[in-house]
Amino acid sequence: MLISTARNTMGQGLNMSAEFMARILLLCVVVMLGVSACSGDKHSDLVSYIDEIKARKAGRIPALPEVKSYEPYTYIRDELRDPFKPTANEAIADNAAGSGLLPDMDRNKEPLEAFPLDALQFVGYLEQEGRIWAVITAPDSLVYRVEEGNYIGQNFGRITHLNETQITIQEVIPNGLGGWIDREATLKLAE
Repeated sequence: MLISTARNTMGQGLNMSAEFMARILLLCVVVMLGVSACSGDKHSDLVSYIDEIKARKAGRIPALPEVKSYEPYTYIRDELRDPFKPTANEAIADNAAGSGLLPDMDRNKEPLEAFPLDALQFVGYLEQEGRIWAVITAPDSLVYRVEEGNYIGQNFGRITHLNETQITIQEVIPNGLGGWIDREATLKLAE
C-alpha cells in the first residue's frame, strides 16, 4: 500500500509538473506575441523622410564676399576746422538764445501754475457787470475762478482771451538753445 501511495503521489507530481510546464509555455507564447506586435516600425515615416533628404542633390554654398581692405585716414589739423570754434549754425543758435524774451521769474506764482494745462478743466463761464470769469477745476479737487491776465499752467502761461467756449493762453517756453519763445495754447470748455 505504501508503494501504491507513493506511485499516486508521484503521478500527481508529474501531472502537476506537466500542467505547470504547459502554463509556462503558454505564458512564453503570449509574451513572444506581445513583443513581436510591438516591434513594428513606428517611425517608418521619419525614416523615409530622412532617406528622401539624403537622396537630394547637394547644393553649392555661395562664396564669401570679398573683404575691402582698410585704408587708414590721416588727420591733418591744419586743413580742417577747429572743433572748439562755433560754426555758422551755432552762431545763429547763439543769437536765438539771446532774443530778449524772458519769463517774469520775480512775480508771485498763482495757484493754477502748480498744474500742467492738460490736468486743468474749463468747466464754466461767468459774466457779471461787464467782468468775465472762467471756472476751472484742478487735480486738487478745488474750483478756481480766473480772468484775463491771470497765470495758468507750468509754462508761464498768461490768459490773453476767454469766451464761452475756450480760454486762450500765451505761454513762454524754452527753445532748447538757451532762449525762450512764445507759444499759444487753448483750454476748451468741457462737455
